[in-house]
Amino acid sequence: MSARTWLVRRLLGRLRIDDDTIRHLSTFQRLGEHLEIQAPGEMLPIGARTVFRALRTRAASQTGTDWVWPYWLRRQIDPSSPAFVPRGHLPFLSNVTSRNWTMIGNRGSAREAVVDPRGLVSPWHDAWSLDWWIGAEDRWHVPADEANVRQSLLGDSPVVETRMRVPGGDIVHRAYVIQATAADGGEELVIVEIENDSAVPVALALAIRPYNAEGLAVIERIGLHDTTVTVDGRVAMLLPKPPNAVAASTFHDGDCATQVFAGETQTSFPADLRDEAGMAQAAFVYPLPHRQTLRVALPLAPDPRTRLVGRARKRVRDAPRFPQALPSAEQVANGWKTHTDQGMRLVLPDERLQSAVDANRRYLLLFHDGTDVTPGPRTYNRFWFRDAAYLLAALDRYGFHTEAREVLASFPERQHTDGFFFSQRLEWDANGAAIWALAHHWDLTRDRELLDEVVTSVAGGVQWIDRKRRGKRRDDPALRGLLPAGISAEHLGPHDYFYWDDFWALAGLRDGARMLRAAGEDEAADRAAAFLESMTADVRASMALTADRLGTKAVPAGPRRRIDPGVIGSLAAVWPLQLLGADDEAMQATLDVVRDRFCIDEAFYQGISHTGLGTYLTLQVAFVELLAGDRRALDRLDWFLSAATPTWTWPEAIHPRVAGGCMGDGHHGWAAAELLSFVRTMLVHETRDGLALASMIPTSWYGQGVEVHDAPTRFGLLSFAIRWHGERPAILWELEPHDPDVAVVLTCPGLDPTWRSTEARGEALLDAPPDAPAPAAVPGPDQGDSFE
Repeated sequence: MSARTWLVRRLLGRLRIDDDTIRHLSTFQRLGEHLEIQAPGEMLPIGARTVFRALRTRAASQTGTDWVWPYWLRRQIDPSSPAFVPRGHLPFLSNVTSRNWTMIGNRGSAREAVVDPRGLVSPWHDAWSLDWWIGAEDRWHVPADEANVRQSLLGDSPVVETRMRVPGGDIVHRAYVIQATAADGGEELVIVEIENDSAVPVALALAIRPYNAEGLAVIERIGLHDTTVTVDGRVAMLLPKPPNAVAASTFHDGDCATQVFAGETQTSFPADLRDEAGMAQAAFVYPLPHRQTLRVALPLAPDPRTRLVGRARKRVRDAPRFPQALPSAEQVANGWKTHTDQGMRLVLPDERLQSAVDANRRYLLLFHDGTDVTPGPRTYNRFWFRDAAYLLAALDRYGFHTEAREVLASFPERQHTDGFFFSQRLEWDANGAAIWALAHHWDLTRDRELLDEVVTSVAGGVQWIDRKRRGKRRDDPALRGLLPAGISAEHLGPHDYFYWDDFWALAGLRDGARMLRAAGEDEAADRAAAFLESMTADVRASMALTADRLGTKAVPAGPRRRIDPGVIGSLAAVWPLQLLGADDEAMQATLDVVRDRFCIDEAFYQGISHTGLGTYLTLQVAFVELLAGDRRALDRLDWFLSAATPTWTWPEAIHPRVAGGCMGDGHHGWAAAELLSFVRTMLVHETRDGLALASMIPTSWYGQGVEVHDAPTRFGLLSFAIRWHGERPAILWELEPHDPDVAVVLTCPGLDPTWRSTEARGEALLDAPPDAPAPAAVPGPDQGDSFE
């Protein structure tokens, strides 16, 4: 027994925790492999926040039965709701049925606000939210309780519109983010506007609430200073004029909503509203005549908390006034359209898919946070190389090279002196992911300046991979030459040896060799190629031994695992890494296992960690099917679109029965990136010697036009359009090649598998697809049509 183990046992013993209980803890790690180094401390802040927030949420909600709680919480504690979750002996309560939200923000900013499905706006991370209640002719209407609430995007942009029906018409809530003018302080502001689109006047209560879409928040103090609202000494809301009435309360005095709904509001705000339980709340009431709009502004960047009265007063004095000039929601939506009128643009016959693509192109720019790219605005608002690889690839595929480059240029600063690209300890896929993302950017942009900046880091990263896999001798032949046990993507399971890590490492060695060769570092490129050859042999030998042990060629999550849902990770060898073809025997066996054992209808069910229908994991299956020419890929795309929120967002995993988010960030960047990459791969896909255009499209598109403009590819910038002559498609294309001396073979396997061309520009009338119905004749392209 180690000294540390002895000390822990002694400490727990003094707390009257007996040895049988300690055994639960001591054997927990043995469910996976023993870690060669200590567990990653980077995850402790996230874990601690989640646990303590869930503990507090459980405690408050079980006694605050008369409170107005957020949409997700009201459903989880209501025994008549299908989303009801019994708590039993567990002291925790967390959102596991409606982890759905939509981020709003400014391009290039590192901060985002989120809006829940009922219009609850949370401007700061893990903090208070702004709710809205409407006093109509019949009663007060609370969006979290009402059935007739609809949400959408304005112009497929990050402007969220939530409509609630009341007698006489709709009340419309909109939320978006602006950059205030210099005259108005220049701050980023969340604008919340409420429009009375009904035929009668209503009362509007804007409520500061001590919770958000993940759980309870802490509010100890609220103040009103003329038209400035403060929360814990920080400027929280700018009002256009003083409210007509106010209500405020603490947890022990009850919810201020009770005062509002009973008509017992006050005309003046309490001078010193404090709540030691951290559940202070307040409401500010205004009349809202019909066809009128009221706007408030919430600073997006909070000041540090302060208990110093003098500092809080100074902040109020220095706070910007309510902006004199505010852009409308329509103007902001139009601004986003202008922002994204660059890069790869698509014109699709499917309106649903078109909206999803347009919205997520804009969201992609919000996931980009300067030198960071993060897979979520809340739960996952931090940098990981794994998630970054998928997001950066989507940015580059859609032509947002400046944003991708800004993040990629920071990679050398994230690298340790030993060559490890660090974002989390035990993240052994990080080096492969970092090098793969750098190489992908090089392939699409030929950015020589960035190549020269990162080539030393690439060489160090390649060396690290080879040293790390050889660092400790292992007696088990199935482990020899593999990376150590670690903590990888959570959907793979507890700490273990993962083929996922090895596949990413192989891709890093392959792509590192290419980048080093392109940079003129031939000796380093030769070493990387030798490392690749050696590790490839070791991985193949391990897979063969594992196949013999299991009696199947399906590749489990790791060499010591059985076939479980973590098998999904092995498909990364096909997509996105393309180490193996979709027709590879082991990958086909793996795909068959996934479809036969771990899918519910078209969706992949991840029983490890996520315990829900995987969003980007379902697309992982679809990608392999797409590359194999299996049209079941389109069925999975259809499921994915059907599973979206009305604002075209996805959580990490979806509750199989109530269809709400049950895991991860409620607006998940990996899922958004994979949708965009999947559509791009349907329409434009690199092959060994060229480009496959329209490799798979739905038959419902036959007879309708498709356009792809300015698609970055490994061979150059491509544009093409599909038109129809009766049942025969015609294709027009234009390629601006990286290297004019290299012949690029263009094919169109989804429409006419026999067609090929090496011309950089042209048009062709293809044979009718074998499964095409005879559509009504439509005009074909005129001779000489071009993309200008």
